[in-house]
Amino acid sequence: MKNLNYGLALPAIVLVLALLVISSTYPEQSQAMANGAMAFVTTWFGWIVELGSLALVGFLFWLAFSRYGDIQLGEEKPEYSNFSYGGMIFTAGVGASLIYWGIGEPMYYLQSPPLFAEPNSYSAAAWSVTYSIFHWGITGWAIYCFPAIPFAYAFYVQKKRTLKLSTLCASIVGEHPIVAKTIDLLAIFGTLAAFASSLALTVTLLSAGASELLGIENGLLLQGSIILLFVIALLCVMLVGFNQGISKVSDYTVTIAIGFALFVLFSSNSQFILNNFTDSIGVMLDNFFRMSLWTDPVQQSGFPQGWTQYYWFWYYAYLIMMGLFITRISRGRTIREVILYAISMGSLGCTFFISIFGGYAVWAQLIGGFPVQEWMTDGGLTFAVVSLIKTLPAKSAILALFLVIQFFLMLTTMSSASVATAMLTTNELALNGDPDNKVRLLWAGAIALISFSVFLCGGGINTIKSLCVVAGMPMMFIYAILVRHLLLELGAVKSPSNQSEAPELQEATFIQNL
Repeated sequence: MKNLNYGLALPAIVLVLALLVISSTYPEQSQAMANGAMAFVTTWFGWIVELGSLALVGFLFWLAFSRYGDIQLGEEKPEYSNFSYGGMIFTAGVGASLIYWGIGEPMYYLQSPPLFAEPNSYSAAAWSVTYSIFHWGITGWAIYCFPAIPFAYAFYVQKKRTLKLSTLCASIVGEHPIVAKTIDLLAIFGTLAAFASSLALTVTLLSAGASELLGIENGLLLQGSIILLFVIALLCVMLVGFNQGISKVSDYTVTIAIGFALFVLFSSNSQFILNNFTDSIGVMLDNFFRMSLWTDPVQQSGFPQGWTQYYWFWYYAYLIMMGLFITRISRGRTIREVILYAISMGSLGCTFFISIFGGYAVWAQLIGGFPVQEWMTDGGLTFAVVSLIKTLPAKSAILALFLVIQFFLMLTTMSSASVATAMLTTNELALNGDPDNKVRLLWAGAIALISFSVFLCGGGINTIKSLCVVAGMPMMFIYAILVRHLLLELGAVKSPSNQSEAPELQEATFIQNL
């Protein structure tokens, strides 16, 4: 495969596999080291990630409504309908984790609430769904969205045929080969590690549900069979092609998932869920900036470090996958459309599902008489999620439908990750942004290998999750580099007469003209 950059692909795969093996061989030592590194990152850089992420939200909205928002990314018409476009962004970003954590997070927040509330109190209940919506809302989707703008601008406007992250950073940090390779390997590692963690969670949930539904043993054989099913489905999607594969799977999955959520809403206590949703939105709007910048320096409960900052660093680690995937599907759209669709469709979609499933979990625990927190204590969150789904009417059929939706949500994320890593490691992309089929299939196989290794290596995934968050810290600073790079490039577009000037002078002229 002449078009594959082996110098990036192979070291990244080997690094993830090596970390899995080492962390499973020395589980206590590796987990302690990873936890210490994560604690260091959140302690010393947590305040920066909160300030920087909030600033990024403001920057993107400014960019969308400035004159630069009208810049079209390519001369063609948009390739996908608005529904398909928003659906692909949504499913690629949330995977199967949304409903899982949409149920789990409110339960954790009831037990260990934020902002000095008493456990299982009215205040804790008011914060439970609110904080879940916040963590899956505007800020997270802004972090996901931003890299797509410089990537898409470089590919569709400047006609660059390679989309390595180091290529965009070169205008600021230079073209030193060691620095460039470090940036690219860090980006691929973040994508693979974050994806491996998400897949491990999904397979664990699917195996628990299938075991409950079919009465079979929940073990390595069942988990391996589910991963094999993922691999076969992924190969089919890759061979069918992007438009008939990922796009169609995303459309059907979103449609069925919405229908399933509406069934949960109207077959449970819809009055409570709708009122709780309204109250949660009000609480979040009233406290958005407080929640965005809360570091808890006096009480030191650890809540912002363990939840908000953890989420933000995780999103930064995942940036390349989402940035490149959004780039691939954004040809013909304006910068304004990319920003507003990504942030609105992503955050509104998450709000919709969390409000229903999180609201149902809160009702079940506090009013409905279902011991959701006891289920979590006895069997873990996966057991609690499966048990809660079984409280709905036609429990076996609904559980089966729930598992099918989870499978296809994860398949869409898996497909997106393989496309993104293939784009990142392709030496020269085609005009439509599609990597070679051989490169995509190679990454599908690599992702399958990592997926199998996650379960063969047992507890190594916890170390990978911690290191993934740690990897998000340098990626946060790379965001700052990308912002500066984008400002320089957009300034050059609007001031052609200044293109021969030094980059510093171009940027100064651009800022003066705002």
